[in-house]
Amino acid sequence: MGFSQLLTTALAVALPAAMIFIVLAAMELLGWGTAILCAVLAWLGSTTVLRIYFGDLRRVARYAVALRDKFRGTPPQHLSFSAASELSSLYTQIANTFRERITDLETRTSTDAEILDHLPNPVVMVNRQRVITGFNRAAKSLFHNLETGHDLTRFIRDPILLDAFDDVAAEREQMKHAEFVLASDAHHHFDVLTARLPAATGDRNFVLSFSDLTELRKLEQMRADFATDAGHELRTPLSVLLGFIETLEGPAKDDPDALGQFLPVMRDQGLRMQHLIEDLLSLARIELNEHTPPSDDCNVGKVIDKVAQTLLMKAEAKGMEIKISCNLDNTDIVGEEKEMTQVFVNLVENAIKYGHAKTNIEVSITLAKNPPGALARFRHDRILAVAIRDHSDGIAREHLPRLTERFYRIDTARSRAVGGTGLGLAIVKHLVQRHRGTMVIESEQGVGSVFTVYLPAKASDNIRTLHRA
Repeated sequence: MGFSQLLTTALAVALPAAMIFIVLAAMELLGWGTAILCAVLAWLGSTTVLRIYFGDLRRVARYAVALRDKFRGTPPQHLSFSAASELSSLYTQIANTFRERITDLETRTSTDAEILDHLPNPVVMVNRQRVITGFNRAAKSLFHNLETGHDLTRFIRDPILLDAFDDVAAEREQMKHAEFVLASDAHHHFDVLTARLPAATGDRNFVLSFSDLTELRKLEQMRADFATDAGHELRTPLSVLLGFIETLEGPAKDDPDALGQFLPVMRDQGLRMQHLIEDLLSLARIELNEHTPPSDDCNVGKVIDKVAQTLLMKAEAKGMEIKISCNLDNTDIVGEEKEMTQVFVNLVENAIKYGHAKTNIEVSITLAKNPPGALARFRHDRILAVAIRDHSDGIAREHLPRLTERFYRIDTARSRAVGGTGLGLAIVKHLVQRHRGTMVIESEQGVGSVFTVYLPAKASDNIRTLHRA
């Protein structure tokens, strides 16, 4: 308040007293000089009191401005009027309450943000106007240009997902699922749950949670392909058998030459079907028990020796030799000997089938110095690495990731010619995984391939982590 305004206000306050003095002087009850002096004194007294009062108010106002601008301030001291002191105290209480609430909100917000960032699924929060109000780290990884304050349609234009959001926003649904395919990757599928949040969440009215369905869709496609491929694999030898049987029952009924010519082919096709069915049943059993770790003891070195003896004649038929190298005293693992035999029979037999004649099959058993990252979660101290190297035409790089898929063949005609069912490496992969190991395939065209099986070696620490995994 300015000085002139203070004088004017004091005059207004002192005016009633001055009028009384003037009336008394007019009634000759008081002298005019005395009346005027009393009126001036009343005005000066009001000015002094108001100056002190308004000074207190100015100090309280400056305190309020400091709280408003910086949310920090020192309450004024030694106020003359209790009303100003009470007002200052009230501001202090309000400020402290707001500080506590803001601290609590900041803590909650920080905690909520940390929780959201640690969620594996992408989460996006949206208000009623479809404006993005928040998201977690996984959502930012999924939509790289994601930003708050922008319309959802700037990042997601899928009509099915937007319709699901509109249904929830219009309160036709409390929550709704929609399948979403990422525009930048047509093979990336998500199930998106759109749900309404409680009113207490402020402008974050809705949440969109993305669950990755990619692996599930791949698995469904693999199952469909598996049924188709299995039917196709069985249909071919079955058609050959039925054709020969019809021929032998009809035109070649009494033809001994035809009988001698057809029977070996029929036997081969029958054996092919038998091997295929055995491999299918074997794969089904393996997958059923894949999540149950083995409990028996198995010596990998002895298994390799037995496999080499079993396949010796096949190798010699192509002028090959199976060479085994091992500098370890202990090659024990926690595993099933029968299953390990099946693993290495498949791998060594493949090396014989596809390796060039008069070359060697080299099998080495060592301790892995740099085991694959896939084994890191089991925290094994000692990992055996069993490598089977062949000298073949090699495998093109683009085929390597798919070699362990069921019925996947690089050269279908050649695979069938050497008696392959297309399931051998799939069986190997699942058996190795059951033993908490992994397989790495390396190949160079024109040089050959190396199939390395990594298995946890038997040791007290390894046994404990193996059963705990």
